[in-house]
Amino acid sequence: MRIDTVTYADFRNIKSATLTLSDGVNILAGNNGAGKTSALEGMHIFAQGRSFRTKRDAELINFGSKCASISMRFSDNKRQNEATYRLDTAKKKRFCRLNGVDVTRLSEFIGAFRAVLFCPADLRLVSDGPLIRRQFIDAALSQLYPAYVSLLQRYNDILSQRNALLRAASERRGDRRVNLDTLEIWSEQLADASAKVAARRDAYVGRLDSVVKELISDMTSGAEQVSLCYERARSFEEYMQMLTCNVEREVRMGTTLFGAHRDDMTITLGGREAKAFSSQGQQRSIAMALKLAEGMLSREETGEYPVFLLDDIFSELDEGRKRYLVRGLEGRQVIITSCDLFPAEGAKIFIVSDGEITEEQ
Repeated sequence: MRIDTVTYADFRNIKSATLTLSDGVNILAGNNGAGKTSALEGMHIFAQGRSFRTKRDAELINFGSKCASISMRFSDNKRQNEATYRLDTAKKKRFCRLNGVDVTRLSEFIGAFRAVLFCPADLRLVSDGPLIRRQFIDAALSQLYPAYVSLLQRYNDILSQRNALLRAASERRGDRRVNLDTLEIWSEQLADASAKVAARRDAYVGRLDSVVKELISDMTSGAEQVSLCYERARSFEEYMQMLTCNVEREVRMGTTLFGAHRDDMTITLGGREAKAFSSQGQQRSIAMALKLAEGMLSREETGEYPVFLLDDIFSELDEGRKRYLVRGLEGRQVIITSCDLFPAEGAKIFIVSDGEITEEQ
């Protein structure tokens, strides 16, 4: 898969720009705040249907403008595609088009273009809490399986309804007007959705584990062993029991304490928890292996590599890890943002300055 061209209009600080990218390495070079990450963010929106930097659409629109748009032409192993993503503050809406057809459901948009994003926040995949690891798994699965996007949306809707009921009960404890009769219905639906989400995640982590093991072994010449495990996929009956036996506790807390939204992916290094017993360098190696493995599994599933988007990641890695990452990305389209130009044979270079992007001749 590759991006052919991408066009921006009033997106972040980019008033107007069109980039024609090479099939190999592309470098966006410029100072902090120049618009490099914004350019990458615009490309990544076509992979996930949303920004990886903000949940507020208004922040994506150039100051003083009422709308913003990004258009992309990209190719897969079957055809050339065209997609448009438009934001309108007046109508408070997002408009998506894919190959000339208006798209109303996110599941119809995500997956057409596939990309692996690697940014400084991803270096905390090992050290941070469970949320970042769940988001990593969900983002990867969403691009591979459109049905998973719908499943995840359904799960979050059910969770939101159940939490609202628990919150109301918590705020009005002792009030006989609070009716928890419907809680069991929401619990059944959440247990069902939890079991399905967890099963998908568990299967993906199992595949991820074997690839990451090989990458870490190769990276360290066999000196280090890493294992991944989804903690933990439960059956409908197990989730249901947890949700029905802890109602009083959940009412006190005003939130749902059990379900797939509380699960985690544990990472061990040499048999010990990597979060607690690994160096910063080891954690970065594991994060790098996870991202490379995501791309490899995408190719295994679809027959082609996704596009790799690297946002200022080289400034965070030592020379050895930089070289390994560059080797691991050979033969793939890569878009790299960097404050400094660095030697990359055959790379296409774009200079970014105050929202303007020019190709270096």
